[in-house]
Amino acid sequence: MLKNNSQKRIYLDFASETPTSKKVLQEMKKVQSKNYNPSNIYKEGEEAESVLHEARVRVARVLGVRDHEIYFALNSSLSISSAIFGTLNYYKSKNIKNYIKPHIITSNIEHAAVLENIKYLERAGEIEASYIACDEFGILDPIKIKNAIKENTILVSIIYANNELGTIQDIKNISKKIKEWKRGNRRKENAFPYFHTDASQAGNYLSLYIDMLGVDMMSFNGSKIYGPKSSAILFKKESIKISPFYFGGGQERGLFSGTVDIEKVAGLSVAIEEAQKNIKNEKVLESIATKRNDLLENILKNIPDAKLNGAWNENDWKKEKVGIAREDRIAKRLPNNLSIYLSDFPSDEMTLRLDQRGFAVSAGSACSAKSDEYSHVIYAITKSKKVARETIRVTIDKDTKEEDLDRFVKVLKEIYYKFRK
Repeated sequence: MLKNNSQKRIYLDFASETPTSKKVLQEMKKVQSKNYNPSNIYKEGEEAESVLHEARVRVARVLGVRDHEIYFALNSSLSISSAIFGTLNYYKSKNIKNYIKPHIITSNIEHAAVLENIKYLERAGEIEASYIACDEFGILDPIKIKNAIKENTILVSIIYANNELGTIQDIKNISKKIKEWKRGNRRKENAFPYFHTDASQAGNYLSLYIDMLGVDMMSFNGSKIYGPKSSAILFKKESIKISPFYFGGGQERGLFSGTVDIEKVAGLSVAIEEAQKNIKNEKVLESIATKRNDLLENILKNIPDAKLNGAWNENDWKKEKVGIAREDRIAKRLPNNLSIYLSDFPSDEMTLRLDQRGFAVSAGSACSAKSDEYSHVIYAITKSKKVARETIRVTIDKDTKEEDLDRFVKVLKEIYYKFRK
């Protein structure tokens, strides 16, 4: 049986879920006594409505938008679904007489919450779809996205930071290209196609300021930014019209029917404030990146067969230590993410063996960790099912200790060479 320090669990899957911060928990506890239905007009309902309004204002302030452009949802998947189905439903309602099947653009490295909804609509014959291919490092070309836009394109949905690779897309430039197409085709700025981004992985490390990004809609959730579980946001510009895809009590101005959980929206508002405040602390971000870089160096030193999937940051580069051609890896990546290919070792088996030794990592996206299918993201950049089935994702945070990462590499090496197929 493991003893002493070996008993300590080391969590290395912060891309999957983050623990709820003390400040968030304090805020949730503070409003706990007011967690009534804000739709009611008696005193308790009015107090709950006041908390809801304050949370909406706080989130809006961080994003630089108006409070009525913020909608609270249960999770990112619901927020994303509303952007996709809501756009389609609105298009249908406005094009009854001269109906043309609509077209949606996305990429081949999106989260399943985007891809599966679009594929479902495509199979059902509801839409045409274009899946823009990324390059070998997981980066999308904004020009290819612009060139894919057609007269009947109603939505472009591109992930901000990839959940498996950590690669960061140039959302600002993609927005510019979409607007260029609109101007060239005499479309108003609030006309189709709308631009939506899944920013679920971005909040801890990248700016979510809407004017800078230039998006029409954005989805993100609390569980990725040290906020409460089952809490999320849909930002939607006031000038952008979508229709609900399910119905009930008409909460959140008709988009998300169901009683709003006051505790969670209050906690989420604090979480996004803290997350976006922390990205201004360059020393903290540099510290995380340095730990991540040292971890990669240590893995490659101890397991020469291991390989990094995806792009790399030019500013983080250590050519003499990492040993990968500099010109091949210059691109943006979240500072806490590593996607590692371990040849001839199934990722699910490695994940389980690491778990037995006290380490929590994931086999690609946690949302598909129990699936027999290979990672579509890793396959998209490598064109290899083998690599896609033999990749693990390691994600750290500011509190991850270097000695724990050193022990992780030691255990990883032991497992790899003892049980390699």
